[in-house]
Amino acid sequence: MVDRISTSGKYAQLVADMQQNLINYNRITAQLTSGHKVMNITDDPIAAVNILNTNRQLGQIDTFSTNVEMAKSELSALDDLFSLATGYLSSAWDRAVQANNQTYGEDSLKALKVEIDETIKTMVDLANTEYNDNYIFGGANTKISPYTIDENGDIVYNGTPYDNPDYIRQTEVADGVFEVINTTGDRVFGYYKAAVEPGNGVYTDVDGNRVIKTSDTATGADVYKYENGLEYTGDIGDLTDGAPEEAEGVMGALKLLSNSIQMVLDGDTEAGYEQMNSTLDMFDSSMRMITEEQTKFGGVYNRLEMTTSTLDTNNTNLTAYLSEIRDVDLTTAITDWYMAQYAYQASLQVSSASMGMSLLNYL
Repeated sequence: MVDRISTSGKYAQLVADMQQNLINYNRITAQLTSGHKVMNITDDPIAAVNILNTNRQLGQIDTFSTNVEMAKSELSALDDLFSLATGYLSSAWDRAVQANNQTYGEDSLKALKVEIDETIKTMVDLANTEYNDNYIFGGANTKISPYTIDENGDIVYNGTPYDNPDYIRQTEVADGVFEVINTTGDRVFGYYKAAVEPGNGVYTDVDGNRVIKTSDTATGADVYKYENGLEYTGDIGDLTDGAPEEAEGVMGALKLLSNSIQMVLDGDTEAGYEQMNSTLDMFDSSMRMITEEQTKFGGVYNRLEMTTSTLDTNNTNLTAYLSEIRDVDLTTAITDWYMAQYAYQASLQVSSASMGMSLLNYL
């Protein structure tokens, strides 16, 4: 049996072919307009998945690059502060050496004390430097001024202490790779605490840490807490009433030097020069500490420079790969567009001619 092709079937096939040619023409037109050969996941599922993954990787690289540039900027500011601190410290060290020669007269010692006291204020200002609205040397306490000078002359560090691992601020520079970008004020600059006589509510535990005695506002009971606010849980009988003088780092050396000069001016010459001499070793160790930190973060900066180069290379390679799988080849696409246009126009002409024919044409 021979199947007869009906007129309606022939017309339906002509319309279907015409619509398919139109779809193909519109698809290539959209590719030329957007510059992308993969417009939908159905165009090429494998290429679409690769495009999504590549875009995700490029997005990560952008984030890492931003992190690296911000870290480099902060480390550059940190390096400048180290250099400034070294300069002031070196000058103070020279003055301490000269004063230890015991050749200064009273007026010279007074002038030197004024200079040292001003250097202390300058060092505190350096230690309280902000970058991007964050205090650089505050550890994790980036919104609290790291240093204050109390009325009794104490140079108090208010940031996260170096012996607390929570001081660390770090930034992700690659997938799962982090760089520490900060240090703490107490490690770089130290601190100074004057001695406290017994009966003033300050105690010392067996490890030499200061414990402050206060009263509970609700019950009136005595409360013993460390300076960082943590409660003292040891035996009260193990506490020593009062606290010795504490001096560490740059701040400690400068304050002791200022105090020793005042002791000499007050007539306590032997003890004053003895303490003045002890500051020389403190200046030396402080200089080495700052140099050590500067060297350490110089190494971090160099690693970030290499990371920048790696990220740039990866970005270039991934961008080229993305272009290869996503972007159209203009020469090929224009040729295909003309062919699709001709095919669509031809289908329109064939359909128009075919649909205009009837039995009357043959009678």
